[in-house]
Amino acid sequence: AFNLIMLGEDIARGQRVESFAIDAWTGTAWKQIAAGTTIGYKRLIETKTVRTPKVRIRILARRAPESIASFGLFLED
Repeated sequence: AFNLIMLGEDIARGQRVESFAIDAWTGTAWKQIAAGTTIGYKRLIETKTVRTPKVRIRILARRAPESIASFGLFLED
């Protein structure tokens, strides 16, 4: 379970992601739970509490090949 998503790009290679979406597996299909534009060094995205065995990141638009440096899921009180 989580309600906070952290994404980060390798800024040494430049900011490349222009838009993205995050999906959670419902057991039968993927459901989009968050979306955003640039990521940069660190992007925090709050969501309602999600319980899932699988999460995926979809890069929807980019300036160059993406370089994701960090990813985390957290459950905050």
